[in-house]
Amino acid sequence: MEDGMNDLHTWPRFYRALCRQGPYLLLGVDEDLRDIIEMSASSMDMFWSEGLEELLAAGAADGDTRAGVLSVLGLWREKVLETLDTDFGIELDWELVCIDDASPLIDELVEAASPG
Repeated sequence: MEDGMNDLHTWPRFYRALCRQGPYLLLGVDEDLRDIIEMSASSMDMFWSEGLEELLAAGAADGDTRAGVLSVLGLWREKVLETLDTDFGIELDWELVCIDDASPLIDELVEAASPG
């Protein structure tokens, strides 16, 4: 990744915030499962995947960090659903589990991704 693109976003701070806030942005997940997702995200890094940082960087480079954050959340959601199925045997309806893109937590993630 080009050095100039790193000046447009802050990946480590964003990723920590994603692991904390991401589980609360998932709609269609019951409270017990949300607890499992939260614990797995924060302690085991289970939902990281290739491409997350690149999506954030692309949004920031286009001048729309929020769009980058929403793209990251979309891929992160897919990774959560895949991991729940393959590692825990919990199969959820992909159509019913979505990201709450109207949540104020999105603004917190955008702020965490922004440099400074």
